[in-house]
Amino acid sequence: MAFERKSFEDICESVLAQITKGIVREKHTYEPYQFRYSLVNTPVKSIVRVEGVSDGAVTSFADGDDYQLSDDTLEWLPGGARPDERTVFHVNYSIGERLPLTDVNSGSVIRTIAEAVSREIDFLYAQLNHVYDAGFIDTATGSALDLVASILGVERKSAEPAMGEVTFGRNTPPGEIGVDHEAHLQDGRGSYVLNSGPVKEITKIEGSLSGAPHEFARGVDYTHEEGFVNWLPEGSAPDPNTTFYVDYVIYERVVIPIGSRVSTYARRSEDAKVFEVVEERVLGPTPEGRWEARVPVKAVEPGSSGNVFAGTVVVMPQPLVGVEYVLNRGDILTGVDVETDDDLRERARRALEVAGKATLASLESAIKGIEGVTSVLIEDMPDDVPGVVRVIVQGGVTRDIEEVIEDIRAAGIKVELERPRIVNIDVDVTVSLERGAVPSSVEREVEARIRTYLSSLDISDDVIFNRIINRTLNIDGVYDIEVLTIEANREGGEGPIRSERENIALRPEEMALPREINVLVRVRDARGG
Repeated sequence: MAFERKSFEDICESVLAQITKGIVREKHTYEPYQFRYSLVNTPVKSIVRVEGVSDGAVTSFADGDDYQLSDDTLEWLPGGARPDERTVFHVNYSIGERLPLTDVNSGSVIRTIAEAVSREIDFLYAQLNHVYDAGFIDTATGSALDLVASILGVERKSAEPAMGEVTFGRNTPPGEIGVDHEAHLQDGRGSYVLNSGPVKEITKIEGSLSGAPHEFARGVDYTHEEGFVNWLPEGSAPDPNTTFYVDYVIYERVVIPIGSRVSTYARRSEDAKVFEVVEERVLGPTPEGRWEARVPVKAVEPGSSGNVFAGTVVVMPQPLVGVEYVLNRGDILTGVDVETDDDLRERARRALEVAGKATLASLESAIKGIEGVTSVLIEDMPDDVPGVVRVIVQGGVTRDIEEVIEDIRAAGIKVELERPRIVNIDVDVTVSLERGAVPSSVEREVEARIRTYLSSLDISDDVIFNRIINRTLNIDGVYDIEVLTIEANREGGEGPIRSERENIALRPEEMALPREINVLVRVRDARGG
């Protein structure tokens, strides 16, 4: 039997009827051609209310038009409305002499007490209604939905922290340390690795040559390359099975330890987005003359709130010795919020398909259930080849995806797993400002809006030119867009596609990701130009 919640008004009327010596919701079943229904409690003073279902809708029937009281019976009148055949209707009526408590008008003592009690009963009904809804997948929410979905073996995907890379660096080489008389045994090899590093230069190598002490010459007898001593075939080398000694200069090791924290800049510390180093790295030289290390980090707080755009992670709350700057040169947008009720509900509905296997829908649903997966595209018979299914997945661990595919796929069907081909999107936009607008604020907001749109695209989604325009024009302070150019650069060296008006069409296996967003703001002059 389905749970039916009563309204506050119905509860209050029922309480008042009971207090004033009445009968509430006496049940009768309407039968065709039966017009009179005897009321159980007599003598009947008056009928207060008759409710039932007429033409499929709950209806309150009218005294004198639809029914009348006749000798302790309810009599349906010809021409009036009646309940639908074989449906239940309820009768509220008063019996015998009324009690002295008869004032049920608004503001009376008895009505005030009845309304207070009815409010508590109404709250109880609300709780019961919540409990009832919590038992069904279409109406359950929150933890109740988790329990319902768990019956089908489906668990809510938890929030995941954003993960990416930041660059730690310094503009000048680190300090120097001398290493004296490091011993190595000449065992006939042509190359020997030095024990410390990174090595700046070798200052001296001494050893035994033809039984006599000898200092070997750099460039004649040996060369130094990335911490190795390489003996030259045309030069001299120490006598076999003798020890030679190397003096050299190394740079101080600048280590980025695990657990180091970096963050975005914010005026209030609680507004900063904090990241933590997950792998130890050491600074090394770059072709540009700087010393840097690309270090993997993850957001301290899980969820999309930890996502940041390129160039925003610039703060070291606790500076590291030997490090002069930190910067994220790319977007870090892999943070995922906890799965919503709607998404969990949809996966739970398709759980039976997954259990049945052998369908594209079950395969897609199973892959979407893997942590870290953000987008899935499934193609049946790519290139018109029967028995082959192509699965393109963004995010997630490849090994986990392969295990799910092997478990779900039908026998005899080959499933090809691919990662989307990345199409890097560069945008150049020039906007003119409303008078009084702050250029730096508008510039940041334009870049953020465009990056957010591009980051929201799934596999095979085209880059829509007008959507970028609409998002830009909706920013406070933007008067007009003077120039908008989109450039798409496909991986693999394929020539770029430039557009100043048309959409960027992507192939089914491609996915757009934002790269360079260049915003130029122009303040309008007093004449509006």
